[in-house]
Amino acid sequence: MKESDANARKRTDLRPAYIELGDDTDGASHVYRTTDESIHVVQNGERIQKFVLNGRSVDDYVKFVRDEVDGREWENRRYIADDEGPFAALVENIAREVAA
Repeated sequence: MKESDANARKRTDLRPAYIELGDDTDGASHVYRTTDESIHVVQNGERIQKFVLNGRSVDDYVKFVRDEVDGREWENRRYIADDEGPFAALVENIAREVAA
């Protein structure tokens, strides 16, 4: 399979085309599109931002939103970054739901 043959990749890629990363405190949903390695931020039914990963990982993006973006954090996250334990992330999500 040639790398430029996108249709061949679609037939053989085991990952889903879209992976929901979660929602942030501004009400936007973050979605990872695996077919072109990009993140789409959707709010009120419209894409408001697109990030092309350019060799960076999805984990880098999730950590960036979590640690670096002022005024915006994860409110309901479905993707666990590689520096977190899955149990700790689950407890954090449950605590947010209980507090709401």
